[in-house]
Amino acid sequence: MLRLTISVKNLKEIADLLNTVVTEAKFKIESGLISVKVVDPAHVAMVCLDIPKEAFVEYQIDGDEELALDVERMKSVIRLANSNDQVTLSKEKEKLKFEINNISKSIALLDNNTVVTPRVPVITSENYVIVSKTEFERGLRAAEDVSDSIRLILSSDEFRAKSSSDSEESEMVLTKDMLKDIKCASTIKSSYPLEYLLKLVKSLTTSDEIKLSFKDDYPLNIEFTFGQAKGSQPGVIKGSFLLAPRMEQ
Repeated sequence: MLRLTISVKNLKEIADLLNTVVTEAKFKIESGLISVKVVDPAHVAMVCLDIPKEAFVEYQIDGDEELALDVERMKSVIRLANSNDQVTLSKEKEKLKFEINNISKSIALLDNNTVVTPRVPVITSENYVIVSKTEFERGLRAAEDVSDSIRLILSSDEFRAKSSSDSEESEMVLTKDMLKDIKCASTIKSSYPLEYLLKLVKSLTTSDEIKLSFKDDYPLNIEFTFGQAKGSQPGVIKGSFLLAPRMEQ
C-alpha cells in the first residue's frame, strides 16, 4: 500500500523544480523520507530534493520502494487543482492515482530501470552568501537580454552578479548589510549559464532565501528550503541545485 497526501503548493513546487532539468524522475520512498535526484541530459545541472514525512498530511507505505514518473504528466494533473487544495496519491498496480477534491486521475508509472538516479558529486566551498531569492532573481532578469551567461563575484563585503555583451551590460550589487550572511576571505569569480539559473529561481515560488556556494571557476551549489513549514521545522523540504561553471575565453 502506498497512500500520500500533500498540499498542491508543495507538490507543484517539487514538480516545477525537477522540470527545470528533466522530464522524468525517480522517487525513492522510505519510512521517513522521499528523496529524488535528477541531472539534465547535458550533465550541466542537477537538482536534489529531500521531502520529509512531516511535509505530508498523510504518509502510509508498506515498505521502501521507488517510483519513476513522467514529471510533465504529473504537472498536467496538478493544474486541475486550486492553490489551497490537497492531493492524495496512491499506487494502483502500475499506475499512480491522483485524487483532488471530487476528481481522480491516474497516470502510468515508468519502468524504474529506464530512469537513472545520478550520483551526487562532492562539491565543497567555504565561500558562501545567503541572499534574498527575490533580489537574486531581479539580478538574473536584468541580465536576461544581455548575455547567456552571468558572472558571480563574491568578496568579504559584497556580492555581485554581472553580465555583458558588446553592446550592453547589467550588474547587481548587494553589499554586506543587504545580505543575510556572507563568508569569503578573498575575491572569487565564476561564470554560469543564465538559462538554468533563471529556471531555478522562477520555480522557487515559496523560498525566501537561498545559499550560494562556489569558488573560482568552480561548480555552483545553491541550497534552499520550501514548504509550509519554515526554517528548521521537521516538515520543511530541503533542496540543492548544482550547476557547472562556464569557462570564459
